[in-house]
Amino acid sequence: MVDTAGTPTKFSRTLLSGHDKPKCRAIIPPVPGGWSEPVLFEWELTAESWTDEHPHSESNFVIEGQLFVESGGVTVEAQAGDVVRVPAGAVGRYWAPKYARLLAIYGPSTGVPSRTLSYEKLSPGQTKHVDLRPAHQGSPTRCAPPLED
Repeated sequence: MVDTAGTPTKFSRTLLSGHDKPKCRAIIPPVPGGWSEPVLFEWELTAESWTDEHPHSESNFVIEGQLFVESGGVTVEAQAGDVVRVPAGAVGRYWAPKYARLLAIYGPSTGVPSRTLSYEKLSPGQTKHVDLRPAHQGSPTRCAPPLED
């Protein structure tokens, strides 16, 4: 990304991707080596659960649906219009029993990679925490920041 002082920057729309994982798209993508400005992603979870650990903070604004977030032994439920923040360095589990569409705000970041710990398709209406078997341990996702690999 080139930052020209005093002028706006347009980030063209990209398509949602993710066939065997939650769908996502980069709105303002991460910069290799870290970033000081927020990075934005759109996520869609449809009866899915995702667990990861970021070296940077993560805030999720729920656009549509219902999202549950568990971190540090505390679970919160968020509806459209709510924001849930998971602090830097914490493991966060995000799940939507039916559907949730989110705007995820990440950063700032020093460039240390995030870790995906697990992914699971949920049973209809499943809202309680379950023990997850790691599906993608330690492997960064195409859509989750940072992309500095």
